[in-house]
Amino acid sequence: MSESIGVAVLVGMTILVTAVVGLSVLVVDSDAGGGPQANFTYDYVESNELLIVTHSRGDALEAGRIEFEGPEATTTWAAVANRNETAMVEPGDLAQLSSGNAYGRRVSGRDTVTIYYNQSGNRTRLDRWNGG
Repeated sequence: MSESIGVAVLVGMTILVTAVVGLSVLVVDSDAGGGPQANFTYDYVESNELLIVTHSRGDALEAGRIEFEGPEATTTWAAVANRNETAMVEPGDLAQLSSGNAYGRRVSGRDTVTIYYNQSGNRTRLDRWNGG
């Protein structure tokens, strides 16, 4: 009788451990790809001190949620590209950072511009340009 109880306890523990490990793998996998993914390319025009940012690949993102942050300047893709806040920015779309638009200042070759995706106050860094 005691052997039967011992086997039952071992089988029960094995099932419990398998269930816990399986559940943790499922939870980790579902959260791993939760953030937005996007890559950008940059063309710096030194003579005009402006930066052209192109969404080269990745997720389509809302223009009003993509933020550019540089020295003494922060704005959204929607503002600099003169687009609706809810318009989707897809691969191939571009935005220009310069003193002549909502960015409001010239871009120096020594500047750093960081691109964030802001979803309800949670900012995810997408990319960074570290000067020309």
